[in-house]
Amino acid sequence: MRDIENNLGHFVTNAFGDRYLYSINRNAFSRIGSDALYSSLYGEKLFQEFQLNVIIGTDSGLLPQYIAKCGVPSGSRYVFVELPSILEVLGQLPGWEELPSEISVLSLDDFMGHTEAHQLTSYAFLDAVKVHESVGSRDANLIEYRELSWDLNLALKNLLQKIVLSANNFPFISRQWENLTENQVPFSQVLPNAFAGRTAIVLAGGPSLTEVLPWVKQNRDRILIIAVSRICRTLREAGIVPHIVASVDPTILSFEISREMLLFADLPEPPLFVGSYHVVPQLVGQWRGDYLYSGPLFPWHTPLNSDTLLYHGPTVSNFSISLCMHMGCTTIVLAGVDNCFSSAGQTHAAGSNESKVGPDLGQTSSRIETYGGWQAETNYSFSASIGILTLQAQELEKRGIGVYNCSRNAAVVPFIGYKPLDELDLADGAAPPSSVIRSRMPESTAATRLVHYRRIKKEIQRARSKFQGILTLSREALRCTDGLFGRNGRKRDFRHKIRMDKIEKRLDQNFDEFSILVKQCGIKRFLLSLKTTMAEEMTDEQVEVATREYYEAYEEGALFLINRMDDLVQRIDARIEEDGKKPDFDLLAAQWEIDLQCGRVQLWRQRNPDKVPLLTETQRGVLDRLEQEFTRVMTEERTTHIMLLERAHDLAHARSKVLLLFKRQKVSELESMATGLAGHPDPDKALPYLHFVQGLLAELKGETAEAIGHYQQLFTDPPHQLTEDALLQVVHLSLAENDPDNALMALECLVGFSPIYLTVYAELLKAVGRFEDAFNALRHYISLVPDDAGALISLGLMCREAGIVEAAAELFQRVLEKDPLNGAAQKLLAELEPSAGAVACQG
Repeated sequence: MRDIENNLGHFVTNAFGDRYLYSINRNAFSRIGSDALYSSLYGEKLFQEFQLNVIIGTDSGLLPQYIAKCGVPSGSRYVFVELPSILEVLGQLPGWEELPSEISVLSLDDFMGHTEAHQLTSYAFLDAVKVHESVGSRDANLIEYRELSWDLNLALKNLLQKIVLSANNFPFISRQWENLTENQVPFSQVLPNAFAGRTAIVLAGGPSLTEVLPWVKQNRDRILIIAVSRICRTLREAGIVPHIVASVDPTILSFEISREMLLFADLPEPPLFVGSYHVVPQLVGQWRGDYLYSGPLFPWHTPLNSDTLLYHGPTVSNFSISLCMHMGCTTIVLAGVDNCFSSAGQTHAAGSNESKVGPDLGQTSSRIETYGGWQAETNYSFSASIGILTLQAQELEKRGIGVYNCSRNAAVVPFIGYKPLDELDLADGAAPPSSVIRSRMPESTAATRLVHYRRIKKEIQRARSKFQGILTLSREALRCTDGLFGRNGRKRDFRHKIRMDKIEKRLDQNFDEFSILVKQCGIKRFLLSLKTTMAEEMTDEQVEVATREYYEAYEEGALFLINRMDDLVQRIDARIEEDGKKPDFDLLAAQWEIDLQCGRVQLWRQRNPDKVPLLTETQRGVLDRLEQEFTRVMTEERTTHIMLLERAHDLAHARSKVLLLFKRQKVSELESMATGLAGHPDPDKALPYLHFVQGLLAELKGETAEAIGHYQQLFTDPPHQLTEDALLQVVHLSLAENDPDNALMALECLVGFSPIYLTVYAELLKAVGRFEDAFNALRHYISLVPDDAGALISLGLMCREAGIVEAAAELFQRVLEKDPLNGAAQKLLAELEPSAGAVACQG
């Protein structure tokens, strides 16, 4: 082998011509060569069309060269994220600059700072961003690869979530439309500066919430209480009625989490509900108290968009702080706004669905400092909220508004200080917050509602005509496409391209906002239509397909939105009917059921007590059925949210995180997981995971006997999910302690899990001198997995060492039949041919 010295150790060239840094890859390619190993490890995963492959490490440059040799699939790109010290060395290698343009090799900072150079957003919407590990990263002979892998996965996960959330606005627009009938009175017309100079407390759902509830109850009339909707169950159990309930989430899960807020409407003085324009309609449409909305009424420019105030997201806590600012509060206290996990791994307060299910111990997360000075785990949504909180607090500080968190367990946020509740200076003698709100709320009457319904109906009809125009143009563009490419009986004529350009101009200029809405409602369909443009070069056929799919996406989106406008008009008409003198109750009931708002029957009965006796017997039966369905929805325990949490928080997900933390030698994080497991609501299910974590911790502390003792607790019948991992740890520990007998016993057990362990078992048997057993183990493995090139070569080497030359040659030949370019098999067979010939002559 030829050695090349550098500050990372040596470049070595093996028998198969692979040149690599020994400090990175060691002997990974010495047995069968890099090409064969890559083919075995990755198969076709690296070679799918229209895929962005992000690969951690380059294997000293071998993996990019392998991909370049195999060829880049159409529309795909490769980004290798490498350690800066390795990049410096690779740049000096001959031919390194000749890699195809679709292959980039960058540092983590360079990649994350220029993701759009690699069309990350487009690939993200196609769900085509795939992360792979090189052999060097997987083996982590250089410990820095552990950090690189962790940092890249975390940064990319957060960025992909941000891309999907920020670019796909249509779910929010859809809710905005559904809420049109209820979004009647904007917050900006009622409560700005209503609480000038006063103190507000924002109650959110973090683990620290329960600590403050006694104080909040005692001081209810002295401080403005804004509660996020998800904690209403906890507040009702504590006997606390907030002054304002806030909500922003558009998903149906938000209704399941927040449904108890609807029960506040039964009180003599229910709280005010303030929701974002896109809040889940099942909360707004079934709420029987006062309601204010925030934000624009429509997703396009219109004089009806009267609320021009700025409200922050992404969380309801950010939103609530914006409300406090607009209401003129000079001191804002945050409670339950932790933005991090508790020491036991909980993300939400006791009594929440999350706390009942147990902590999410499988989520890969970063750590952050708390006001108490210790580190706590956080996740993407919390981190995003912290970023906005920082901007909010900075702006509030400029306005002379103080923002404080009252929990030492909360994450530190710049410009937000820590202040315990007993240090707050509350003004005495001011009007109770409830009376202030009540005095400012306009009365909702049938007449005021009718004015609103007519205005929004007229605007929806205007939008429908716009979408109809887009539909007409898109169909004309499809006919032009036929003419441009000579399809469907039309003569090919390039002049159609001129007309298509004019159509595109009209779509952009005459229908600008509405054209954008068509694209937003079908963004994935539009991206699929542009898929072929990701290729470096496009054929005429690809251009035609892309053009046709583009205008078909326009046609499909316009048709969809026309139907949506018709649905909105139907809902508006049903609302008008609710206030009619002789309403069609069957029509109302049908609309409520379509909208999943059976509880709206209570609002109708509250507004129209004189009309209930006029219902027919059949209609009263329908009314009773709606009431029963609403009761079922309000009391259902096995909700979708609970079931999703059970799947997401399943302890089985903790396995990969535990092993990653062990690989990174993160003792404090493993100790936090042990704490969470020890306090898990299902101790029997958590105990095996606790033993495994404690075993790993003992290993990291050099306490081998204690580690093996914990692992042995997992040797159960039937085996646990972690039994296999525990056995593997025992193998590693035993070999490190020079105890091959114990390692062999563990490997014998592992063979019972999978034949893949037979190869390692055979190697160890051979190492301790049990050649016949090793030979039999390998033969048994090959009988089960006959195409494993590595195993065939290993058995062939054993045959050669035993002098069974013809058998060795046959095994090497079997490898070449499957992989004619396998350098190891070629070399070994060539070395055997003289010996085989000599044996034949002697015969």
